[in-house]
Amino acid sequence: MARKSKPRAVVEDRIEVAASPEVLWACFADLDKWPHWFPALVEAEWVAGTPWTVGAQFRQTERIGFPLGKVTTVAIITEISPAPYVAWEGKVMGMRVVEGFRFDATAGGTEVLVRHEFYGPLALLARLLFFTRRVHRICRAALEGLKAYIETGTVQTKTPA
Repeated sequence: MARKSKPRAVVEDRIEVAASPEVLWACFADLDKWPHWFPALVEAEWVAGTPWTVGAQFRQTERIGFPLGKVTTVAIITEISPAPYVAWEGKVMGMRVVEGFRFDATAGGTEVLVRHEFYGPLALLARLLFFTRRVHRICRAALEGLKAYIETGTVQTKTPA
């Protein structure tokens, strides 16, 4: 296996949700439910392969905000395990982005971890232009939306500024 380069920028966040990893995964794995808890999401759909298998592809469009507006990426599942853990990669603004979600059981439910790794020369520029801060706000809103959706059934519709 070829050695991967070190990411130029990383955005990571986590939240604890009062539900089992199985319940969280069941909600997360249903792409049709993403708009109920992911406020920046415009649309998401599977475009190739069997969902949630290595090599499967989905397209998602997110509202990133000024100056990019809406950004559409095609993500390819690169890892998946029954832990549950899933990772995918795609290209955004000339950068390779690897995104992963992990669901770890805790005494109070499940810790959900999301991590974005940005690769390529433009990733350093994205960090300098505060793009990673915006990604962090979008991730935080998605995690809070997932928590609210699972724990209370509340649909979050506000997009972070």
